[in-house]
Amino acid sequence: MLEDLPVFGRHHVPTASGSWRPDEPIMWLSCEVHGDVTTVSVAGEVDLSNAHLLAELLENVAGVRAPLVVVHLAEVTFFGAHGTEALVRARRLLTERGGKLVLHRPSRAVRRVLDVTGTLPGFEIVTRLPPDGVDQRPARPVAPDRAGVVELSGS
Repeated sequence: MLEDLPVFGRHHVPTASGSWRPDEPIMWLSCEVHGDVTTVSVAGEVDLSNAHLLAELLENVAGVRAPLVVVHLAEVTFFGAHGTEALVRARRLLTERGGKLVLHRPSRAVRRVLDVTGTLPGFEIVTRLPPDGVDQRPARPVAPDRAGVVELSGS
């Protein structure tokens, strides 16, 4: 997987033996837009050193008046309080602009921090993403299922 990543921003760091090794990123972000749905995917560790990158990406997405932003968090292995702050701020910005932010399959690490900070109830959790053909249709409505988990439903 790491071999497929672009080399932009990667550099080498010294080891204890004096040799050099590639300094691999600890967090990966991607953003895809399909019509009215913007999906931001996060993988790796979200901590003090990099949460500002997630916050900036989400603020930029919110700034273009995206009606629905889905943040995919299933591959997050560590999630610090600064990540929580980024999600809360993005949710507020989107709500103020008439949009909506939902979390797609947050990992156990993400759920735990959101639960401990008391912010988990403020987020809608989705278990499925809209189909690929969503770019031809408006954003899908959000509706809770019997277990209380919110899913994107078909139109």
